[in-house]
Amino acid sequence: MRNLLLKLAAGAVGGIGATWFLTRTLPLSKKLPERLQPISPRQDPGEFMVKQGERLVGALSPKLHSRAVQSMPMVYGVTWPLGLAALSGVLGLRSVPRTLAAGAILGAVVWLIGFEGWLPATGLTPPAHRVPLAKNAASLASHVAYGTIASLPLALAGARLES
Repeated sequence: MRNLLLKLAAGAVGGIGATWFLTRTLPLSKKLPERLQPISPRQDPGEFMVKQGERLVGALSPKLHSRAVQSMPMVYGVTWPLGLAALSGVLGLRSVPRTLAAGAILGAVVWLIGFEGWLPATGLTPPAHRVPLAKNAASLASHVAYGTIASLPLALAGARLES
């Protein structure tokens, strides 16, 4: 149980760091040549999700609404590495290289779920397969970096716990 809690803590730390990285690099994509700039959502996904929640529970105060919208990237960004940490034993992530590779795959899966899944399903973006490959490259690369960064604390903790 102690090892699982340590792995979950490492997953949370990785998720926070990786989400910070991703949110800080996103504005840099606007400096890319136009043909390489990722497609922007029609609406802020955090705003969209909070509005959906408000449909279920009622309107939030403007202050709470704003805070909820601002927290959505961190909530979403920490959830995936926590899942990876929780499943690390089942996935056999007992070495740093294997855990980092799993993190990179996680980042690609997060991108795929977002850009081929829920973002198009909600009408926020077109599906990735309908967008020129060059416009997907930076977004996919940043998500792979997100997953790799997110898995680093887990990789280091896991290596320590296994030794």
